[in-house]
Amino acid sequence: MRSLPQSLLIILAAGLILRTLVVSFHQRPLISDEREYNQLAYNLSTQGSYTYDKTPTAYRPVGYPAFVAALYTLKYSPLMVKYLQVLLDIAIALLLFLLLEGFSLHIRLLTAGAWAFFPPAMLYANFLMSETLFTFLLVGGMYFLTTIDDRPPQTLFLTGLILGVLLLIKPNVILFLLGAGFMAQRLKINRRQVGMVSIGVLLVTLPWLLRNYVQLDTPSLSTNGGINLLIGNNPNTTGAYAINFPPEAIARAANEVEVDGMATRYAVWYILDEPGRFIINGAKKIGHLLSSEGGLLVWSFHDDPETASIRYAEKYAAIPLGLILLMNVPSMLIVLLGIPGFFSFPKGRLWWLILIVFLTWIATHAITFGGSRFHFPLMPFLIISAAFFLSNAREAWRNLSFPSKAFAGVSLLLCLAVWIYEAITVMNA
Repeated sequence: MRSLPQSLLIILAAGLILRTLVVSFHQRPLISDEREYNQLAYNLSTQGSYTYDKTPTAYRPVGYPAFVAALYTLKYSPLMVKYLQVLLDIAIALLLFLLLEGFSLHIRLLTAGAWAFFPPAMLYANFLMSETLFTFLLVGGMYFLTTIDDRPPQTLFLTGLILGVLLLIKPNVILFLLGAGFMAQRLKINRRQVGMVSIGVLLVTLPWLLRNYVQLDTPSLSTNGGINLLIGNNPNTTGAYAINFPPEAIARAANEVEVDGMATRYAVWYILDEPGRFIINGAKKIGHLLSSEGGLLVWSFHDDPETASIRYAEKYAAIPLGLILLMNVPSMLIVLLGIPGFFSFPKGRLWWLILIVFLTWIATHAITFGGSRFHFPLMPFLIISAAFFLSNAREAWRNLSFPSKAFAGVSLLLCLAVWIYEAITVMNA
C-alpha cells in the first residue's frame, strides 16, 4: 500500500468510511433473494448440506451461499457478511486503479474515486445478495486477464479459479468465457494460457457439477435456467422479473430438475413459435436492464418493498426525491459519459474484454429478463470509459468515426427514452 499515491489511499479510506456508516446505520429486514441465500448458507454451515428443508437443491447457484456459509461457520451474522462486502466493494476501486496501469494518474484516480463515492455501490454492499462479491471478482478477473503476459503460470491458474467462482455465482458467465475463448487471438492470449485458465475453471466447477449429478441426476451449474428463460418467454411476459407465465408450462413437474426441463422446453417452443414477439420482448428486457436505480431505492427505503398490493411505480414514487436524485444522477452520468467513452477507448486487450462483457451480458438479459439490478456489474467498466472520456472529451469525440458516433448517439437516445418513460410512469403514480 505504501507504493500507492497518498491521494488514492485517502479516496479508499473515505469510501470505506462511507460504506461502513451506511451498513451500520441503515439495517433492514432480509427481503426476497436475501432470505433464500441466508437459509442456504445457514444450512450449509450448520448441516454441511445445500438444502431447502433437508431437500437437496441446485436452484440457486452455490457460489454466493458458500461465501456466506464460510463466514457463518465463524458466527451466524448477516451483518458480518455485509461488513466484509464493504471491504470487497472498496477494493473494487483499488482494482480499477490497478487495471488502468499505463494510463495517466488523473484517469486512474478519477476512476477509483468515481467508484469509491458511487452511491448505488454503497447500498448494494448492504444487501445479502451476490452483486458486490460478483462485481469484485469480475473486476479482479479482468485485471488478471489484462496482465496475463506478465505473470507466472500459477497466476494463470489463479485467474481460472476466479473465473470458476464467477461461474458458480452466475452461470451465464459461461457466455463470457466462450466469447473470450473465441476471441483469444484478438485478445493475444495463446493456447497455453487458455489451457491453464481452463484447468483452473474446471477444478472449481467440477465438484459442484458432480454433486448435482449424484444428488439431482443433472450435471448442471444450477436448475433455475429454465425458469429464468420461461419468465422472459411466455405469452404474459413483461420483460422484467414476474412469475406470471401460464401454470400449465410446468404443471406436471415433480421436482426442480423437471421444472427446469419443462420450463426450458416451453420457452424454446414459444421463441420458435413467436419470433416477432421474442424480438419485441427482447427490446423490453433491454429497456428494463437500462432502467434507473428504482429497484435498489425501493428495496432500501420503502417501508414494505415486497407487498403485492402496491404497484412498483407507486413504491418508487413514495421514495423521497433527494434519495432518488442521489442514486440516479451519478449512475446516469456514468452511463451518458461511458458510452461515448467506450467507443473512444484504446482498442487494446482491456477494450476487447469489456466489449465481450457488455455483449454477453446484454445477450443474456435480452433472452431471459431484465432489471435495474442486473446492470450493476457493468458499472465499473462504464466508469473506466467515462473517466477516459472526461479526461479529453472534445478530442475523444472528434476522433470517433461516423459509425461509432452514430451508434453511441442511438445508445444514448435509447437510455434517455427509457429514463424519461420511467420518470413519467413514476410521476403519474
